[in-house]
Amino acid sequence: MGEKLTRKTKNLIKEAIETTGSTDRYALCQYIAEKLECIHTGGSLEYQLRRMGLETTKKILWSIDVFLKKYEKTGQKAS
Repeated sequence: MGEKLTRKTKNLIKEAIETTGSTDRYALCQYIAEKLECIHTGGSLEYQLRRMGLETTKKILWSIDVFLKKYEKTGQKAS
């Protein structure tokens, strides 16, 4: 896995942080998974998950870690 996140993935993580008020990776993962299930259905869900690189819990957690690491390193606010 490279350290590139799609724009949609970044926006989902930002939204998860703002909505949950947390940077706990498991709380964010749960929010993201539930949000994606609500937005996309059936084959559309699988297609979108592949496009965003979020097909598994491990990949969602990795994306969250990359996002949080980037903002910690740069000193920017994640939300």
